[in-house]
Amino acid sequence: MTASAVPAETPLDILDYQIDAEIIPATQTFVARARVTMDAARPMQSVVFEFNGALEVKRVLDADRQPLQFIQDRLRDLDLRIALPRATTPGSPFVVIVEYVGQFLSAEGGVLSNKRLAYVGTDGSAYLLYGGRWFPFHGYAADAATFTLNLTVPTGLTVVGYGFQGKQPAVGTGVPPLEPERRPEPPPPRPQRPLEKRPGAGRALSPAAEAALPQSTVALPSGSGPRTRWTFASQQQVLFGNIAVGRYQLQTRRQGQTEVRFYVRPGNEDRAAAYAEIVAAALAHYEQRFGRYAFGQALDMAEIDDESLEAATSAGTTLLAGRIFQTRTLPRELLCREVAFQWWGQGVLLKSFDDAWLSHGLGTYAYLLVEETRRNEGEFRELVRDFLERALAFESQSSLRRAPAELDDQSAAYRAIMFYKGAFVFRMLRGLLGDETFFRLLTTCYDQYCGRNISLADFETLTTQIAAQDMRWFFALWVDSTGVPEFFPDYKILRVPAGGYRVRGTLTQNLEGFRLPVDVTLEAKGSSERATLQFDGREVSFTLSATSEPRDLIIDPDVKILRISDELRVAVVVRRGIQHLEDGEVAEAQQQFEAAIRVNRRSSWAWYNLGLLYLSQRNYEKARDAFDEALDGDLRPRWVEAWAMLKKGNTYDALGQRARAVAEYKKVIDLGDDAVARQQAQQYLEQPYRLEP
Repeated sequence: MTASAVPAETPLDILDYQIDAEIIPATQTFVARARVTMDAARPMQSVVFEFNGALEVKRVLDADRQPLQFIQDRLRDLDLRIALPRATTPGSPFVVIVEYVGQFLSAEGGVLSNKRLAYVGTDGSAYLLYGGRWFPFHGYAADAATFTLNLTVPTGLTVVGYGFQGKQPAVGTGVPPLEPERRPEPPPPRPQRPLEKRPGAGRALSPAAEAALPQSTVALPSGSGPRTRWTFASQQQVLFGNIAVGRYQLQTRRQGQTEVRFYVRPGNEDRAAAYAEIVAAALAHYEQRFGRYAFGQALDMAEIDDESLEAATSAGTTLLAGRIFQTRTLPRELLCREVAFQWWGQGVLLKSFDDAWLSHGLGTYAYLLVEETRRNEGEFRELVRDFLERALAFESQSSLRRAPAELDDQSAAYRAIMFYKGAFVFRMLRGLLGDETFFRLLTTCYDQYCGRNISLADFETLTTQIAAQDMRWFFALWVDSTGVPEFFPDYKILRVPAGGYRVRGTLTQNLEGFRLPVDVTLEAKGSSERATLQFDGREVSFTLSATSEPRDLIIDPDVKILRISDELRVAVVVRRGIQHLEDGEVAEAQQQFEAAIRVNRRSSWAWYNLGLLYLSQRNYEKARDAFDEALDGDLRPRWVEAWAMLKKGNTYDALGQRARAVAEYKKVIDLGDDAVARQQAQQYLEQPYRLEP
């Protein structure tokens, strides 16, 4: 990757980082010096970095070790503004050196109020996320750079990060003192452009006071006892920044030329081995579909605590919350999506976070590609239906193009739109272009943009080129806008004199500019006929035949179109209720489940989730009644029957009616539809259910 990969509209381009840092567990302190080399596309007299507010900048120097004026906002904007001694010259790289120290104890100082993105524990465990801004950076998710990181930690700990070069015993301070510049004579004082002081800004030393400090002996905190310096480096420009430190157990799995390495806490080795298999399989699939993995011969996954994000990926490294290793089922979607981000978001970089659909949507769709090869037709259709419902839950709140600017990227609405609607739009694009053209688009995109920045406009242009047709309408409809179609069939069934039946009619939809193929299937006793209707407007005619009396006309049987229907409206309401329940908003969740039941009294899924809500409240009688209603309903989705039986058994156990509970668990085992439900039922046969306090 070269500097030309940085977006033209971004004036500042960071080229390289040289960072010396140390974690000091006794005081939960992080201390560092970052030498940042950068260029500017136009003359600039100051630079602005994003920076963690828990860190205090001690001083800023230029390449000649001369002090620079700066203002650090640690409360509001969480940035660092540095005045340069003279205007920059495009094409002439310049350097600033930033020394800083702080305690990483909590979420304070980070961009998220309830998630720690950087932490140093008293036991030596630590993690630094790219999003934690633990080093001064610019252009979130876009401005890649080469780097060297020397990180000093207590001996006996393992450090996980991309670009590992080696380790050696640390001698002296973790952040070595700067060597003084050797010049025949000091340069004359240079004028500096003052910075405007803003509310909440940190204090910097005056130039005179700073100049009076001995440049080679400014003291920064340092740890004590045996310590080891770990070195990480890359001459390839990347988005680095995810680092984990701990006493880890290692599980590995080789896939082709790449070794998948899982670093986990003691006790999670078996789960890590299973997860490594999933990651290795995903890696192999993506290399076949997209192109070669871009980050060398290792892909690292490391466990951190539950106070941070569920998962965070930077080049070559993914950090996973501890709870991921305690799930009842294997987190295939999460693992496959995080692996896919190594291609889309890390290999192919974004021009800005506003282009996140290309990473989040395609990363999530990549998981569907994996599951398409390992599930049977019915199971895969059920999974896609689940994605459709998730995509619709908050679809009207924002478009794929506007969601990064309009929504909190940790919100349920953002995830529904960017991950699930985003994936579904790629699914529709594949249906429109056909497999050969669609996958040629992805491999061409990866080949042309690996190590470079791409925007939505760039991807649209490439899609138009590969498809050999103007694709503006597709991106206008599905990426720029909100709204999905609803289909309305109108047909007549005619008996054919020679025998059999003919169905003639029209299929209409309500979305202006809709131009996609839509499959319809005519179901008859013992037979079916399928046709693909090509929409280029609001209505299309069709004729289908059957040898026996037709029973139903099924629209979009393989769930290829992002659409709404009366049945889906109920599912969407239930999805919102589930999200409220996950967020601890019980009253709001109950309102959503009851609203879905009012629309469709036989919705097994709505009753099942209402039963779970009552069960969590220890309202066992109401929970049992709700599970009974679920079992008497439409039994959609298919898995709900086994789980409603299982949970009904739980209510009997909670009520002290063991014989009835055992009968329900045996029904689950006899049904045999769901392996996980059967396993749970067997456990409850051996040990009665008890709700955790």
